[in-house]
Amino acid sequence: MILFIMLGIALLLTAPLLFAFRRPRKQHSRREAALALHRAQLAELARDREDGRIGEVEYKAAMLEVERRLLTADATTMPEMSGDARPLLIATIIAMPVAAFALYLPGSTYNVPSEPHSQWMAQEQTEQTRLAQLIAMLRAHLAGIDPNSVDASQGQAYLAEALSEQAGAITPEALALFRQSLLHAPAGASWRPLDEQRIAQATGASP
Repeated sequence: MILFIMLGIALLLTAPLLFAFRRPRKQHSRREAALALHRAQLAELARDREDGRIGEVEYKAAMLEVERRLLTADATTMPEMSGDARPLLIATIIAMPVAAFALYLPGSTYNVPSEPHSQWMAQEQTEQTRLAQLIAMLRAHLAGIDPNSVDASQGQAYLAEALSEQAGAITPEALALFRQSLLHAPAGASWRPLDEQRIAQATGASP
């Protein structure tokens, strides 16, 4: 049903082209148009001279130039302008809605299949397993070192980030680890900006 509605809309939008099929007025050749223009210019020059807007010398010079153009145009052979573009318009009116309609036919466009849900679930499970292993390894590492050392500060930042990624948010445990890490992080430590950013996100403060 939607395809027929779209076809109708396409036909409606191309309907104004039908005005081009009205009977045109008599078309003149380019030669006739040029002659009419130059004759009008001569008449205008004559009016300007009579009204005193140009002098006699300027009038004669301009008249000679226009007469020269008039003779050149009169001697030029130009084809008659038929002005008949109806065959092209007919083809356009037919082709546009048909082409638009054809785009929505089954199999007319390349179909990119969506990722199967089972495949997405498998990838998610693999990622969660990797995070769980990383968290367990970091916890074991932190359990055997001084919690106030620089090494512990780095491990606490990474553990807090892994916990946040696993939960999809900064958990209270992760926030406490970020604060503990920042407390003992050297001024130039690569993980110090991470601590400050995550604490600011969790508390709503500016970093």
